[in-house]
Amino acid sequence: MRHTLFLSAAMSIVSAASAAAQTTPASNATGSNNTTPPTRPVACATEAPRHQFDFWIGEWEVTTKDGKRAGSSIVESVSGGCALLENWTSGSGGRGKSLNAWNPSIRQWQQYWIGQDGAPTEFRSSEFDGKSLSFFNRQGSDSLSFSRMTFTPLDAATVRQHAEKTTDGGKTWSTEYDLYYHRRK
Repeated sequence: MRHTLFLSAAMSIVSAASAAAQTTPASNATGSNNTTPPTRPVACATEAPRHQFDFWIGEWEVTTKDGKRAGSSIVESVSGGCALLENWTSGSGGRGKSLNAWNPSIRQWQQYWIGQDGAPTEFRSSEFDGKSLSFFNRQGSDSLSFSRMTFTPLDAATVRQHAEKTTDGGKTWSTEYDLYYHRRK
């Protein structure tokens, strides 16, 4: 009798577990299978600093200052307007991505770049001057060496990305590259 009760209880547990396994995780108590998450207001849509870099959103053909093709880029708003994702392809076929977002806790933009070399680089912005947005990156442990990338909208169809470096703490700068993003029509 004891064996029969044990076997009966075990079969009930297996049966219940089997029924539970067939129920999808999205099912609720009413049995509906609604997989749509609840909607919440997106804070990013209304926070002005998060839109300072929106001028870079678009599909771009990228050239040097003298008009030589340097590559192409697609920059899109992602994560409900909370970030920009750049998809870069160089003229020689190299690829990379950057994720750019306003970080309210430090009151700066941050950019994380990763190219095919596998080395991630983090840039942080200085204050937005109302037109251009500049990012800085320390290079190694030398506090005098760092780089600066400045994005400036020249008009509705052109953005300049000017990268410079310094080895004397910012007294003098030399250009690393000077790119012009031309909006695709």
